This record gives sequence, C-alpha cells and structure tokens, in this order.
Amino acid sequence: MKDNDDNYKFVGNNQINNEEEKSNDGSQTNDENDEEDQTISLTNEKLNGIGVGSGLEQENSSQESEFAIQIELTELNRNLIEGALYASGRPLDIEELSTKLELPKKEVEKLVNQLAFDYLERSSALIIAQVGERFQMQLRPEYTERVSKFAKGGGISEANLRTLTVIALKQPILKSTVVKIRGSGAYEHIKYLLDNDLISAVKKGRTHELTTTDKYADMFGLPKNKEELKRMMITQLGIDKEQP
Repeated sequence: MKDNDDNYKFVGNNQINNEEEKSNDGSQTNDENDEEDQTISLTNEKLNGIGVGSGLEQENSSQESEFAIQIELTELNRNLIEGALYASGRPLDIEELSTKLELPKKEVEKLVNQLAFDYLERSSALIIAQVGERFQMQLRPEYTERVSKFAKGGGISEANLRTLTVIALKQPILKSTVVKIRGSGAYEHIKYLLDNDLISAVKKGRTHELTTTDKYADMFGLPKNKEELKRMMITQLGIDKEQP
C-alpha cells in the first residue's frame, strides 16, 4: 500500500507540475501577444504620424509655390506697366493700361501708384508723374535744362529755355507780353523757338499770340493738352502761375 501511495503522490506531483508549466506557458504566450500588440500599435502610430507630417509638408510646400508664383506674376505686371509708360512717351490713364495690357483695373491702379512712389524714393532722374487721371514717365524738373541738349532739336540755352518756360506757363500769351516780361532779348529767343518748332505764333492785331507745340510736349515729357501741361509744370516746378 505504501508503494501505491508513493506512486500516487508521484503521479499527482507530475500532474501538478504539468499544469503549472502549462499555466506558465499560457502566461508567457499572453505576455508575448500583448507585446506584439503594443509593437503593432506603436508602429501604426508612427506610420500615421509620418502620414500626417508628410501631408502638412506637402500642403505647406504647395502654398509656398503658389505664393512664389503670385509674386512673380505681380512683378511681371508691374514691369509691363512701367514699360508701357516708358514706351508711350505720353500720359496714360488706368483704362488704357488695363485694356491694352489685359489687366484688371484695380490691379493696374494699385501697381502704377506703387511705381510712382518707388520712383520718388529712388535717386533717379526719372519720375512717374500723375497728370489729372493719367500717369507719365518723365524727367525730374531739376535735370531738364542740363539734359535738353540730348533731345531732338539740340540743346537749348538757358535764356531761350526761360523764355520758353514763360510761354508754356502763360499760353496763349502775346509776343508783346513776353517781351515785357523777358526784355528785348526775347525777340531773338522767340525767333529761335519758332525756328525749332517749339512754339507756334498766330497773328493777333499788331502782335502774335504764342503757344507751345506738340514737339515741345514730347521733348519734355509733358501732356499735349495745354491746360494739363500748365498744371503739371506749376505743380512740379513750384512756379506761381501769376508770377512773371
């Protein structure tokens, strides 16, 4: 009987040990499964993070590209307006610039005003002046006399230029009035200006009525319309219209 009891104990112990081993194996398996699940979860999170990051980077890159393109387009339109003002040699209004350059009026108005301001800020002989509702590229007044010799028709002496300025500011003006303002030397000045087609003369009684020509306006970058021409000169030169 004792042997049987010992055998029974031995068999029972073996069964208990086997059950514990199975239980341990099961726990290990569960732990391994949990670790695998955690690894998969972390991997997915990283992948999702990479996906979101890549999406944001692509979106930012796309926005930067669009912004760069917009800047280039604005600069192009600005240069077109500047080129048009230079090439025309006359005042241009917003309507004409918009129509011929095929640009929106609001954009043209914004860009031409920016250009005018930029030219004022530059250390340049050129400015973009506003004449009523129109804009024109022209010389700064302080450089006009010095560089006029390079214009068509050759150089103009200071004396002739002063007489021409009086005529331009006060036109139409009688020849006799010009002589009173500028002295007897004005006769020679007027002859020179007539010979070079810078002024025209129309008979008025015993004297002549003098006005500037289109050639004069083109030479000095001024409007051909006489009233606009006078307003521009008064504004830019700071000359009182009533001053002789």
